[in-house]
Formats: sequence, structure tokens, C-alpha cells
Amino acid sequence: METLKENIIQTAGNQFQQMGIRNVSIDDVCAELRISKKTFYQYFSKKEDLVDAVIEHKRALSQAKLQKNIKDKNAIEIFVYMIKELKKSAECTPVLFWHDVEKFYPALFQKHNQIKQDNVRNIFENNIKQGIAEGYYRENLDIELLSFFHTVQIRNTFEMMMQMQLKFSLKRITDFFIDMIIRLVANEKGLKYIEENLTDKK
Repeated sequence: METLKENIIQTAGNQFQQMGIRNVSIDDVCAELRISKKTFYQYFSKKEDLVDAVIEHKRALSQAKLQKNIKDKNAIEIFVYMIKELKKSAECTPVLFWHDVEKFYPALFQKHNQIKQDNVRNIFENNIKQGIAEGYYRENLDIELLSFFHTVQIRNTFEMMMQMQLKFSLKRITDFFIDMIIRLVANEKGLKYIEENLTDKK
């Protein structure tokens, strides 16, 4: 039974990404899977619940990928990886999908936007703590304030700069952001590691 629910979520997610949420009906999802609407409603009471599940599914996949790829990496390597993933996400984000979420399901948009911000802040806080423990980051950092600053930077400055890609390439923006933040938190040992391992590899 759970397999069918997962199939509904995956099928709807693919359709939403290709055509936008507004242009995909419950009938379309059922037709693709060859199931009845009665069967569909056993899992989702309304379309909004399906949209919510699709977003949750995408986040779970993203989190699983993150945990797999940061395993055994030090704090600096993890930070660089996370910013690169944000860059890829910006390049691959289905604009029509999120436009429809914001327009037709504003409560869902606010909910998941807040979850995203909280996740970014928590990941960055953990990264700072790891970097301090490893001896790569300065010990006197205000972790809470710095993580808040980082989240605001991601949400505002970074995203605004990405909208100006005609003037600044996404790679240039990403490299600048990595360089600015990592040098803010790194100590002498961290800076040495950056120069020896990452300067020409960002």
C-alpha cells in the first residue's frame, strides 16, 4: 500500500515539475497511474495534501543525498559542498512549480520556506561547531548570530545576486560567497588548509 502512495507522490512530482501544479489535476495523476480517484483519496484528502507530500519527498531525497556526500568530510569541505549544492539547486529549481505553490498554496509555501531556512541555519550551526572542534574555525565565533547571518545571506544577498546572472555568472557568485564566508570563520590553520587544498578547486 505504501508503495502505491510513493508512486502517487513521485508521479505527481514529475508532472508538477514539467507542467506546473495548476495544470495537473488529480484526474491526470490517476490516469497516469491507472488508478481510480477513490483509490487516490485513500491516501490524500485533497490536492494540497499531495503537493505537501511532494515537497516533503523532495526534501527527504535532498537530505539523504547531503548526509551521504558529507560523510567523513571536514567542516571546510562540507561548507564548500553545501554552497555548491545551493548553486545546483538554483540552476535546477522548477520555477513554475514554486510559482504555483506560492500563488495557490501560500500557507504551504510559507511552511516549507521556513523549514528550508531552519535547515540551512541548523546545518550551518553544526558546521561551525565541527570546524571549531577540528581546529579549522576560530573559537571565539558567535555561533548563533553567525548562523542567522548566514541564513539571511542565503535568503537575500545570495538569491538576489543569482537573479542578476546576466551581469554575474552563477559560478562567480558561488565562488565569491564561499570565499567570503569561509575566510570569515576560518583561523590560521583553516586558511592554510584552504590555500593548500581548495584555492584552485572551488
